[in-house]
Amino acid sequence: MTGWRRPAAAVATALAAMALVGCGSTRAGGTGQLARPVTLSLATSAGYPDGTWAALVMGGSAAEHNNFWQVFVRPAGKQAAWRLATPLGVASNGGIAVTATGGPSLVASLLPSQDLRFSPLARSTDNGAKWAADGLLDAPLASTPSALAAAPDGGLIALTRDGVAEVAGHAGGSWTHLATERSVARSAAARSCGLTGLTAAGYSASGTVLLAGSCSRGSHAGIFARESGGSWVAAGPALPAAMSGRTVDVLQLARSGDTETALLQVGTGRTASLLGAWSTSSGSSWQLSAPYRLAGAQPRSATVAGQALGVLLSDGPVTVTGPGAAWRRLPALPAGTAGLAAGAVTLAPGPAGGFQLLTTRLSKMSVWTAGSAGWARSQVLNVSIPYGSSG
Repeated sequence: MTGWRRPAAAVATALAAMALVGCGSTRAGGTGQLARPVTLSLATSAGYPDGTWAALVMGGSAAEHNNFWQVFVRPAGKQAAWRLATPLGVASNGGIAVTATGGPSLVASLLPSQDLRFSPLARSTDNGAKWAADGLLDAPLASTPSALAAAPDGGLIALTRDGVAEVAGHAGGSWTHLATERSVARSAAARSCGLTGLTAAGYSASGTVLLAGSCSRGSHAGIFARESGGSWVAAGPALPAAMSGRTVDVLQLARSGDTETALLQVGTGRTASLLGAWSTSSGSSWQLSAPYRLAGAQPRSATVAGQALGVLLSDGPVTVTGPGAAWRRLPALPAGTAGLAAGAVTLAPGPAGGFQLLTTRLSKMSVWTAGSAGWARSQVLNVSIPYGSSG
């Protein structure tokens, strides 16, 4: 495999100094930024036409720069196994974002850490077996699982750590400025919901640009569509009457075929609830799941599998299968995995429907399949971790 490359000596020096960044929230503070929104870990997964990808962190201490994010791919097919598919060439301490661009094609972006100020991209046309450098985003990608997304025509959108949305017409194309948190927040649609920050970027099935975030009030979730004239209009689902006026965070935004899926958290503390939301009409109409009362549990990571959503909470995994459905709990996490760091565990779409559980510890990635007796380990991958290479 080939990886990310940039010849400048200053960049090479910065790459050697990379370290783990916080993977649970977009950076707050900084000039012109809004308040910190609620976000999930970068550990996530998604199905795409030719397989399933997942990103998790492996290795050792973040303080010693020994955390390295890895990409895994399971090609399509009921008997297919997971394999390592991480682009080589750059230390991945800061995190990795992945998006599918059609068929077996994937684009991955490195999240910078320490003094690195840009996000290199790599592209694969064979399910991550080989990667080629694919340009760079000249800004740090946001530390949210929906910061990078692909349009139906192969265009890309990226949300930066400073709340700026950038777009590229195609993989490897140049990036241009689209919007900022502040410019979106000034729109009438965002003012009506009290937008406090952006958490996600994406495209509808028709190619409409979508930005999403956290709102402090209102009757709709904070998803906004960009009109042809450049203005932003409300495109999020209406909340149930009993939830109207509460805070609502868009935790994840993902497109699968002609369906846009959003994971919402409504409210805070012990009264907060999760909602799944699905749209097939560019955000003009949505269908919701039944609410799931969190009762103090915290969402850690999430995955989209067609119209199904899987969410790993601090007290165990839950899933919902589509509009109108009630949430159900999956078996408790396997012994010894409940205390893993947020980036070291996530759900993933299973090869025959349902969900698998992926966990990492040091240099080992384990795949677990749910059965009548709980989770059973079905695959183990040992990964060579370059300890000390980023210190």
